[in-house]
Amino acid sequence: MKVSLSAVLMIVLIISACQPTIETTEYDNSQGIKIQKGFSIDTLYSPSENDQGSWVALAKGENGMMYSSDQYGNLYRFSMPAPGVRLKAEEVDSLGINIGYAHGLLWAFNSLYVSVNRGWNNEEVENGSGVYRLTDSDADGNLDKIEQLLKLEGAGEHGPHSLVLSPDGESIYFIAGNHVLIPDELKENTRLPNNWGEDNLAEPYLDARGHANDILAPGGWIANMDPSGQNWELISAGFRNPFDMGFNQDGELFAYDADMEWDMGMPWYRPTRICHVTSGSEFGWRTGTGKWPTYYPDALPAVVNLNQGSPTGVVMGHHLAFPAKFSNGLFANDWSFGTMYYVDLKPNGSSYTAKREEFLSGTPMPLTDAVAGEDGNLYFATGGRRLESHLFRVSYTGEGVGESPSMTAGKEADLRELRKSLEAFHNTEASKEGIEKAWAHLDHEDRHIRYAARMVLEHQALDSWKDAFYGESGTGKTIQASVARVRQAEKEEADAIYSKLASLDMSALDESSKLDLMRVYELAFIRLGKPSGEQAQKLAKNLNNDFPSHSNALDREIAELLIALEDEVAVKKCISLLETHTAAKTNGHEMLDTEVTNRSERYGPKIQAIVEKMPPSEAIFYGTLLSHAKAGWTKELREKYFQWFYDAFNAEGGLSFKATMEHVRSKAMEKVPEADREYFQELSGVYSPTAAMADLPQPEGPGKNYINGDFWRLGGKIQNHEGDIAAGKQMFQAALCASCHRMNGEGGINGPDLTQIHTRFSLGEIANAIIAPHDEISDQYAHTLFRMKDGRKLAGRILSEEGDVIKILPNPFTSDEVVEIAKAEVEGRELSPISPMPPGLLNRLNEDEVVALMAYLISGGDEEHYIYGGDKGRESD
Repeated sequence: MKVSLSAVLMIVLIISACQPTIETTEYDNSQGIKIQKGFSIDTLYSPSENDQGSWVALAKGENGMMYSSDQYGNLYRFSMPAPGVRLKAEEVDSLGINIGYAHGLLWAFNSLYVSVNRGWNNEEVENGSGVYRLTDSDADGNLDKIEQLLKLEGAGEHGPHSLVLSPDGESIYFIAGNHVLIPDELKENTRLPNNWGEDNLAEPYLDARGHANDILAPGGWIANMDPSGQNWELISAGFRNPFDMGFNQDGELFAYDADMEWDMGMPWYRPTRICHVTSGSEFGWRTGTGKWPTYYPDALPAVVNLNQGSPTGVVMGHHLAFPAKFSNGLFANDWSFGTMYYVDLKPNGSSYTAKREEFLSGTPMPLTDAVAGEDGNLYFATGGRRLESHLFRVSYTGEGVGESPSMTAGKEADLRELRKSLEAFHNTEASKEGIEKAWAHLDHEDRHIRYAARMVLEHQALDSWKDAFYGESGTGKTIQASVARVRQAEKEEADAIYSKLASLDMSALDESSKLDLMRVYELAFIRLGKPSGEQAQKLAKNLNNDFPSHSNALDREIAELLIALEDEVAVKKCISLLETHTAAKTNGHEMLDTEVTNRSERYGPKIQAIVEKMPPSEAIFYGTLLSHAKAGWTKELREKYFQWFYDAFNAEGGLSFKATMEHVRSKAMEKVPEADREYFQELSGVYSPTAAMADLPQPEGPGKNYINGDFWRLGGKIQNHEGDIAAGKQMFQAALCASCHRMNGEGGINGPDLTQIHTRFSLGEIANAIIAPHDEISDQYAHTLFRMKDGRKLAGRILSEEGDVIKILPNPFTSDEVVEIAKAEVEGRELSPISPMPPGLLNRLNEDEVVALMAYLISGGDEEHYIYGGDKGRESD
């Protein structure tokens, strides 16, 4: 059965969309593909129709030979057919060798290099995740020898990916997602120092749904190896899930990195992007809310953001027989929205800028890999996740195919050479020449050159440039050298470094230099410890002199430092910014136009709903930061803060949005004095069920703060539950489910009947509804939110509305508490974004008790269900 792409696309957010700049036309073919004029597209083959899987990797061999891989199966080879001819099934041969599951293939050095993406957890797996070399040992024309070059731990869609040949043809580059651990041999031979850390001053929140919660720095990575695979070197890191890469005409490497679509709308969200991969580069991916902003000096920014999607194949334009305008850029495939972009790279200093345009698109068209053929045509596959798979060829049929231009010359070329001359000292210790050269360029106006110079210092012994650092009088060099210093120094040097930084006149710096200095202080706080006494007081005073500023970025960094210093006025200023940005709905995200969004039938409408209710991301930054604040709170400030959560929950965002905001609210509540907690809980719309618990069964505990990820781990125990239904029913009461919900005719009526919940929702969806009840609230059970003219917010179930007075029941657990509202004081009303069901109801239960409850829910409270040893429920589950 053919599977529609729209049935499995992930929710994605598209930012900074650009319209196509070349007129397009639609071609009448079976795929309904839209492509730029002057190009033709041919459907060559359908592997899925011939039981050859769903292809996700392609490679160009010799003499017209091509190689491919099924995502969950074999490797294949075939000769490219002549124009107008389709491949036949008998012309596509399996290699007949015990290896497959490849996300990356490369023919080089008379060998097929294979990036296998398959976990080692199955004893039958002989060739799991890793990089392999296949050769023809007996010269009979068949690849028969498998040699493992690098074993890898990690698999899946964030696992090992692509391979490309270096521009000089002498080595191979390999790219891996953030679920692949960096092998020890690479940690010891690396162009970026291996002392990486999360380096977030405010403790980040892990993803509320459990994604990548145990994945720490440095994230996805790129390495280089010699043809034999004996010598490996780590080149770059800090990606989320980069899938493919390629070298341009100047010999510079570019990688296509993925977004975290569950973060859409949040201040830490980062779209898919093209990154210029230079020596020792770090791109700042960190788990949860900890992604680094692009202006941090200890990381590098993207060349261009390509919006949300699912990055797959990359092809460099100079390998194709296309018009000269395509020679300097790259073609990038987006699986989610079936779009191939052309990214036009333009030299900018020692790096590049870029613009993107649509090259081709289809609905559905889950693009996977793409390669340039020997004939100069572009070949690409569709499929992945066992979807219907096809192989296509794109040819240029118009006039004006130009020769690829030579490497760009002039000022940009000179700057690239300067950067590369610095990069030559990366991974080189004890180099006096390197230190002198780096010091000369630490304050270069080009960011990539400054970065390359700093990386030289980080590979040198601290004592070898200590005198230069403390004797430096230049502001720019001091700041950049300080980044290197605090990342390498021991805590005993902290006072000396803080004294050096205090000598800088912060008020005389431009915004960019101030941002760099703020990051130096953050790194020093994290790695060396916070300053104290007079140093801390002086720093706080200087920071407050510039806070708030006229820069959102600078305000963020100063706020983080002041909150960390427990400054007494920081909370008041942050609350003011919280209110300002909420009212202004400050959000830097632009959404994709409707045409592209609608390429996903399932998620297009959802994305449009997010467009209509985008979160005020700048305000969310302060809402999140304030959850860490300890000093400077007053009752009035706390009232403003906790009432703000109504505004936060009233927005729409990615899958983790509301659950994350609930984690933030709960964390902030922990810092409220216990005697005041109930008041502020109710002020934020969450009512305590304490009184309702008195006569109910009590759990044994001890509990904990559960997140969705816990249910991934507990899923097996739940499905193979060994307890009886009585324990489940007891936990249904102990967790207060029965207070509002009915099960088989028993229970409350303030919430939906849960008897059939297991027939409509998965275990994960049920767990999320309990842990993050604000995610989705039925209009039938939602409270009404009243926005009062004095700024207050009141929510509850309307009891009566007579004359000039509205009576509401705010607490779903009692009918004794009635609040009267004067209609004349109401500015507006709407459904409350805060669920009447409080979060954290599971937190009193231990894991065995949670398992018993979830088993009870997915059984529908039926003792004959298979989960209790009966025969019911297997078909629906």
